[in-house]
Amino acid sequence: MFQEAVKQRFTRLGDIWILSLQPPGHIVVKLDFSNAFNSLNRSDRLYAVADRMPEIYAFCHSAYSQSSTLFYGPFRVLSQVGPQQGDPVGPLLLCNSVQHLLNSMESLLTLGFLDDFTLGGPAEVVARDVYKVMELGGELGRFVNVSKCELVSHDGFTVTDSLLHSFPRTCIGDATLLGAPLFPGPSLDRAWSDRCAELARASCRLSQIRA
Repeated sequence: MFQEAVKQRFTRLGDIWILSLQPPGHIVVKLDFSNAFNSLNRSDRLYAVADRMPEIYAFCHSAYSQSSTLFYGPFRVLSQVGPQQGDPVGPLLLCNSVQHLLNSMESLLTLGFLDDFTLGGPAEVVARDVYKVMELGGELGRFVNVSKCELVSHDGFTVTDSLLHSFPRTCIGDATLLGAPLFPGPSLDRAWSDRCAELARASCRLSQIRA
C-alpha cells in the first residue's frame, strides 16, 4: 500500500514536470486560504475525526468539544475556532477536515499540503474545481485569498473565466511548488542565489561562535 501511494505521488509530480509539453488549454492553479488554521470550525473537525479517525475521537473531543479560555492580563477571551496554539495534532486535524474536499476534485493534478492546494488540467475542469473549493471551503470556514492565489499557464493562453482572470499570472518557466522551482530558469536562479546567500551568512556567523 505504501509503495502504491508513493508511485501515485510521483506520477502526479510527473504531471507537473511535463506541464510545458501539455496542450495550451491546460493550466495549473495554486490556491491560498486566508488564516486557514485559525478559522476552521471545531465542530466540523470533530465530525471529520469521528468519520475518518475514530481511534482518536475521544482525545480530540476532550480538547475541542468546548471553548478554550485564553488569558491576556486581566482579560479572558474564549477561543472557539481553530486549533489550540502549539497543538501538535492541529495540522492533522486541518488536513483530515479538508481531505474529502480534496478527494472530490476532478482536475488531473490534485495536490494538497496543509492549507495549500494545487490543481492542474484543462482550464474548464480546473475552474469548476476552484469554484467548488470556494463554495465548500467557505462552509468549513476556509476562504480563498485571491490576491495570493496563482495561475500558471502558457504565455499564449487566454483566460476567459472571470475568477481565474483575477489570479496573479505566472509563466511556466517561473513556476514553483511549495517554494521549490519546477523548471530551469529565473525562478531556479533566484532560489540558488538565495540559498548561497544564506550559506554565506551562516558561515560568517559560525566564525563568531566560541569553540
